[in-house]
Amino acid sequence: MQAKTQKSIALLLIVVLVLGFAVGYLVHWATAPQPSAPTGEVVPKSEYDKLNQELQTLKNQLQQLQQQQGGKPVEIVITAWTQGPERESIYRQLNLVEAANRLNTIFKVVGVPATVKVEGDFSTASWTDYRNKVFLALQGGTGPCIFQMEHHYSALLSENGWIIPLDDYVKKYWNWTYYDIISGLWDSVTYKGHIWGIPQDTEARPIFYNKLLLKQLGWTDDQINSLPDKIKSGQFTLQDLLRVAEEAVQKGVVQPGYAIWHRPSAGPDWPIVYLAFGGTLQDPTTGKLVADMKAWKKTFDWFYEASMQKGKAISDKITSLDFNRDIHPTIVSGKVLFWMGGIWHKGQWIGSFNLSEDRFWQMFGFALYPAGEPGLKPVTLSQPQAYFVSKSCKYPEIAFLIITLATDPYLNSLHAVKSAHLAILYDQLSDPVYTKDKFLAATGYMVEYAKYQPLHPKWSDYNTIIFNVIKGIETGQFNSDQALQVFRQNLQNTLGDSVIIRD
Repeated sequence: MQAKTQKSIALLLIVVLVLGFAVGYLVHWATAPQPSAPTGEVVPKSEYDKLNQELQTLKNQLQQLQQQQGGKPVEIVITAWTQGPERESIYRQLNLVEAANRLNTIFKVVGVPATVKVEGDFSTASWTDYRNKVFLALQGGTGPCIFQMEHHYSALLSENGWIIPLDDYVKKYWNWTYYDIISGLWDSVTYKGHIWGIPQDTEARPIFYNKLLLKQLGWTDDQINSLPDKIKSGQFTLQDLLRVAEEAVQKGVVQPGYAIWHRPSAGPDWPIVYLAFGGTLQDPTTGKLVADMKAWKKTFDWFYEASMQKGKAISDKITSLDFNRDIHPTIVSGKVLFWMGGIWHKGQWIGSFNLSEDRFWQMFGFALYPAGEPGLKPVTLSQPQAYFVSKSCKYPEIAFLIITLATDPYLNSLHAVKSAHLAILYDQLSDPVYTKDKFLAATGYMVEYAKYQPLHPKWSDYNTIIFNVIKGIETGQFNSDQALQVFRQNLQNTLGDSVIIRD
């Protein structure tokens, strides 16, 4: 009986909400002065009266449900779990709460005796801990209605039956906000012909360079300021970057191992150098993962040359460091020449590591990853975050409506500016909150060069293998030839027929 009542409440709330918007729309057309030359159809007043009558009937039914509950207001609780891990991304959760508030305002205006409440958790734990928590809850059927995760998990989540496809909802509410999502982002959440998530933000992963250290190497302001354009045009490649890094070590501008730094853990950044050498990650026809061994050999050669075994640009201890304890403080203190980071790190450095806005612009420049060699193109990787709706959610359409109302130019711009992420909506590009941010304006072009991680259930296994092999190079376990052999073997053993190995 309780399940039936919950289903009835959910259905009635949705119909009331949609009718509320429809009534508002129809009132506008029924009461507004009509242009002398009609530009489209006018909604008849009889249609408005019909919908208004249906709305009143539904409100009466809700009031009866309320009486069955002893006069208590009907409250729908939607659970939502979101993740930073940086605290500056708190709007991933706050925007859902604000969306519920807006939904309640709509209910109040149309006289619906019900409220919606978002309860949940914004996590600043590691991505591994957060994902494990979500996966265990989904597996046990106790997951939240809404959760946020990287876009490429659309494949794994859908294959396990943990989330619902959103195609029908997107189509139903297309004119509310989804027409405005930057079109290429839909590909990042589409798997086997279905939309599984709603993009929450996107980003780019540039290489930050320390301008003050480049000056110590003898670079002029013009040379420093023109570096991003030289990278875009292909005049400055990854080999050139490596040469500058080794020079900085040789001349004592940076300590050995401090010329090039990257993330210390597994994550989406690892295939970017491979992509810069012309590598491909997924076959568009079969959907299988791809390993181009020629491009991987060039990649491993580059990391071997940068390692402490050769050029001494990358520390052999870097994969044992901690982001917040070691990595960010060292970069902000000005000891690292090149940082393979993400645009959101700028927000972290200012928000959590006491770097001032002025000091940031004095110290850092940023650019795409250079092409691996002449004739290839520069690149970056973008990892959109997405909201998903779990299969166990009792009120999936209400959850989706909360996501819909959170997918708003103003709310998304608050998140983008606070956390240094890029726009997902075309309207954000002209939103005053967004356009006043100098850094977002300067990095927006990078999305044009961005690649996405493959939507494949075994992509995480592939990416972990990449990390472990490169870590092996940097810690002195392998040279590049040995790394390629280990890499091939691990791909074959772990991925089997899921990967195409191209020689």
